[in-house]
Amino acid sequence: MKTRSLPLLIVPILGALLAWIFRPPEVDWKTLESPSPLQIESKSLSVPHGRDLDFICLPDSNLALSVIEVPASILALYPEETNSHAGAIAFAKWLSARSGKTLRLPTAEEWRTAARAGIKNAEFAWGFGPASPPKGLHFALAKAPRNPGPAFGYGFKDLAGGKWEWTQEGLLLGSAWSEQDPQTLYIDHAFTPPANYAGEDTAIRLLWENPLHTLPQQ
Repeated sequence: MKTRSLPLLIVPILGALLAWIFRPPEVDWKTLESPSPLQIESKSLSVPHGRDLDFICLPDSNLALSVIEVPASILALYPEETNSHAGAIAFAKWLSARSGKTLRLPTAEEWRTAARAGIKNAEFAWGFGPASPPKGLHFALAKAPRNPGPAFGYGFKDLAGGKWEWTQEGLLLGSAWSEQDPQTLYIDHAFTPPANYAGEDTAIRLLWENPLHTLPQQ
């Protein structure tokens, strides 16, 4: 009996093995089913004088990060300097008060989560090494660019190159257009500036708390 049933067992086993080998790359190898596509939501925030700032919601959180670094046209609405860490925090508080939303600088961890876009241990905003900037990235330039660089991951622009971006902790992440060392483009690389640093190579990227939900009134 055991000898006769052996060929019958080989057929389904062989079929399952072939299905796994020739599965489409997007199929989950454990279930042989196509995973549900990740739904990324976006929001637009109206700021003073009719300007808008677009945000991308981070999956599995009540947080959204601005698609681009806050442009000069919006920074110009604020009467104080914004290049320093204190200036960046003050700007976020000022815009929060004007918009009625909770805006702040991202923490280094939140910034890196956005940059990795769900790719565990990703080295760069575009994935993995070598540390060679992709075409169009604003890096190792003679003068500051006028427009944002290419989008990576969830759709954020200038999370690599562009300008150094302030975090809540006072670290600067993402490198800048004026840098020459590609090692600064690593997601885990951080520039710890001297006290009161306010270089023209810094920028603000805002994080919006609870963008999809209205908080209950206290």
